[in-house]
Amino acid sequence: MDFPELLVILAVAFVFLGPERMMEVATKLGEFLRKVRETWDELRYQLYMESINRKIAEESKNTNIQEDYGEEYVQEVEMQEVEKGHGEPGTSQNAADGASEGAKKQTD
Repeated sequence: MDFPELLVILAVAFVFLGPERMMEVATKLGEFLRKVRETWDELRYQLYMESINRKIAEESKNTNIQEDYGEEYVQEVEMQEVEKGHGEPGTSQNAADGASEGAKKQTD
């Protein structure tokens, strides 16, 4: 909304409401906008805290797994995921002798 449009709206409101009533409306509008802003800020803060709590819970879960089973177990699980194809591309072992595809091509 441009400044001239705002002036026209204020002039029309002044004519219909009068100076006393216009001050009341402006005060109530200001209070309403403040409440909306506070509610919005509270919602954003709650969403931010939930995301932090979710990250902390994930890190705590990973730490508990490492403490319960040890670092070797976690590495073994990660290696199994790589072998299943969930890891980096190019790490599959399709050769009969267990060599990777790249090693087999080099020996051919």
